[in-house]
Amino acid sequence: MNKLLIVSLFSFLIFYGCNQDTDVNSSNQDDNRSYQLIKLPPRAGLSVETTFSETKTIDGDKGGTIKIKESYVTKNGKTVKIDGKLKVNKHSFTGVVDITMTIDDEFAAVSFTPPMVFSIPAELKLKFEGIELENLHVLTGEYEFVYISDTWDIEPVNYNSMRVDETWGKLSVNKADINHFSRFGWVR
Repeated sequence: MNKLLIVSLFSFLIFYGCNQDTDVNSSNQDDNRSYQLIKLPPRAGLSVETTFSETKTIDGDKGGTIKIKESYVTKNGKTVKIDGKLKVNKHSFTGVVDITMTIDDEFAAVSFTPPMVFSIPAELKLKFEGIELENLHVLTGEYEFVYISDTWDIEPVNYNSMRVDETWGKLSVNKADINHFSRFGWVR
């Protein structure tokens, strides 16, 4: 009886494992996409910073601000500067929540937790400086600041202004409407 159970279980595992449609070799940056996330230059080996993150307790009735101002040295000795500010407006949610703003360590992007939706959009001001944008000249299309879903789908974000300076490696967005928390960044 034990042998029958073991053989049945083994057969089930082989059948189940072979019928999965997942691709173990797929990457987050699929070459078939019509866009590419803007990569950050790799950090120098001596760089101790791995993640730039800030958490603040915010009362939805009062609103509040979260700021990140950091920099790191790249492998080629240049400096990347990051300056971010999220303004949560008064009466945009109920309760008191610990909100975390995290700068992506691979792409010119930012994420927010916990997942939540705002009745009045939060406003994001975000700037990256020292990115090697000139290496992206082979790409076509315009730069855009977007929402990036967990499945890597993108949606445009409303903003007041956006600037791109390829020569100096600068990306900035001002007063981007953040209606919900997730991941946001630049694509081309």
